[in-house]
Formats: sequence, structure tokens, C-alpha cells
Amino acid sequence: MRRWDLSSETVMQRFMAHVGTLRLSGKRPVVEFVPESRSLDQNSLIYALYQQIASQLPDSAIVDIRRECKLRYGVPILRAHSEEFCYVYDKAIKPLDYEFKLRAMDWLPVTSKMAKAQATEFIETVVREYSQQGLCLLHPSEVAA
Repeated sequence: MRRWDLSSETVMQRFMAHVGTLRLSGKRPVVEFVPESRSLDQNSLIYALYQQIASQLPDSAIVDIRRECKLRYGVPILRAHSEEFCYVYDKAIKPLDYEFKLRAMDWLPVTSKMAKAQATEFIETVVREYSQQGLCLLHPSEVAA
């Protein structure tokens, strides 16, 4: 199996030539689209958001913010994008009371299961929701400046 990153025109042309060669030789090319995984920048940004939120909410620790964000924003994103996650969550976690669901977030992979686009949606949702509550959230590069 060969993997192609089609992010440039040159590579796209080589890929198309490769597919043409395979077809001419009687082989059937099969293409699989693989979602981009999260970036280290996204991981850092998610954690930085938890820290900023906790620092602006006097009675909240980072672990509490992390749990709440995973449950309130991350779970709905994963449920919408993964039938398997939705099935497992609905059977095992959904019937539980809210406090227990929050504690379960320490054990249930949510943000770590997200692809790059899902992590972007998660970050945008967290920023939007907490900004509407009056919190000032900055990108880590802005905090350092």
C-alpha cells in the first residue's frame, strides 16, 4: 500500500500518472481518504483553554473544566461523527447522572479520539461558549506576547 499526500499540484500529477499506469496494467486502483489526525498545536491549545477558563472561574479547577468541556462539547461532536462512539456512549454513559458522567470523563477518551476537523470544531465551540459567558480567551501565542 502506498500513501499519497495530495497537498501540491506536483504530487497530484504524479498520483494521477500512477493511477493511469495501474489501470493500463490491468490493476484496479483503490483510494482511501484518511482524516488528518490532530496536531500538537491543537492539543496545546485545548489544554491552554482549560487553563485560561479555570483561571477566570474562581471555584473551578482545570480538571473540572476539562471534564465539563469533554462532556458538554466533545461528546456531542463525537456522537455526531461516530456511530460506534454514539452506541457505546448511549449504552454505557448516557443513563448515568450528570455528576457521574463528569467523573467518567477522566476515563472516557473524547478529545483524544477526535480527528483534526473535530478538534477544530471542539476548540471553536469551547471558545464561543465561554466567551458568551464573559470570559476572555486568548490563543497561547497572544498570551506570550
